[in-house]
This record gives sequence, C-alpha cells and structure tokens, in this order.
Amino acid sequence: MSKCRKGDDLSLWLDQVPFSKPRRNISRDFSDGVLMAELLKYFFPKMVELHNYTPANCLVQKINNWLTLYRKVLSKLGVKLNKDQIELIASAAPDVVVPVLMSLKQKIASAQQKHEEECRQASHGSNLQNVLCFVQDKKQADAVFGIPMACEASNGQQLIVSMENMVPQRLLDEKLNEIAEKDDAINILIQKVSHLDTLLQLKDQRIRDLTQQLQYLQERSKESSKSVCHLDS
Repeated sequence: MSKCRKGDDLSLWLDQVPFSKPRRNISRDFSDGVLMAELLKYFFPKMVELHNYTPANCLVQKINNWLTLYRKVLSKLGVKLNKDQIELIASAAPDVVVPVLMSLKQKIASAQQKHEEECRQASHGSNLQNVLCFVQDKKQADAVFGIPMACEASNGQQLIVSMENMVPQRLLDEKLNEIAEKDDAINILIQKVSHLDTLLQLKDQRIRDLTQQLQYLQERSKESSKSVCHLDS
C-alpha cells in the first residue's frame, strides 16, 4: 500500500473520533498527546482518564503527557515507543507520529475483530441452548412439534440437530400453562399487597387525624382549667 493511500486510510479512521479540536496538521495536532488520549478514550474508555492530559505548548509538558500515555495505556496495548520517539513526537517532527497511529489502528482493528468473533460464538452457543431442551427418555420425542434444525459449528461445518432429543410439544404446553398460572397468581398477590399498602396509608392518616384532635382537645381542656382558676381567684 502506498504512503498516500495509508495516509488517506488513517485520516478516514481518525475522522470517526469526536476530537475536541479540528485536525489540521497531524504532527502538530498530536504533539501534546491530548488528541492521542482522546483517541484512546474513544476506543478504550476505561483505560484513559482525560484529566491527566492537559493541552500544552511547553515541550516538557508535552513529553510528560506522552510518557503518561505510554506508561498507562500504550504499553499495555503493545504499542512500542522509546524516549527518543516521544521527544520527536512532542517536538512535532514531521510524520513521526504516523507510524504510531498506524500501529495503534491495526491493534484496535485486531481487537475489534477478536471481540466480534467471540460475540458471534457466544451468541451462537446461547441461541442453541435457548432453542434446544433435552429429555432423558428419547421415546418422549415422538410428539415433538417442528422440524430438524441446522446450525453452524465453530469450524464452519453444518450440524443437523436431531429432534428425537427435544422436548415434546405436549410437555412444553404444560410447562407454559404452569408458568401462565403462576404469573396470574403473582399478579393477584401484587394487587393484594397494593391494596394492603393503601389500607395502611389510610390507617396512618386516620391515626394522625385522631392524634391532632386529641392534642386540640387537651389544649382546650388546659385553657378551660386556667380560666376557671382565674375566676376563682
């Protein structure tokens, strides 16, 4: 692949990342490490804390940003950098950061491909387990509803799932009916609990009302007693 084509591919890849500032010159833009931190944050959000990387014009701070990035993130991803390379990148030396970005791009692509493959395998296994229910007695499978199913093994070969080990439709219907009955019972209990909760709230309100009335009567009684004492005196 030509250098121009690689540059175009890299630019398209970077375009998907919502950087905090527009890219104009890749060497200068990435010199302080902030855009690299944002790039890594986009693909590996748990590995990067952006507050550790501050925009800088000072070469020392730029180098510190890159050293932190390398220690905390890049080295763990298998991206190799030495001190001389970091100093050149921080100095915005032309095209020095490009191979680093290309290496990171390849590693991210490999990681994504591996993750997608693992997800496909996990999804395939989960779907197969959800569809197939096995019984001990193969003779019970005579009344199975459906047709033989084909699935793809991890090696790409097609497997035919035998119906003779699947749960009979009659047994499946019984279990579904049991589940429906239990759901109805649960809903009734929920309604009863809600009704009891309403009654408790009404009871609490009634107690508060009676308490207020009692306090009012007690205060009136005290006032009446004071009035009588005053008249007697």
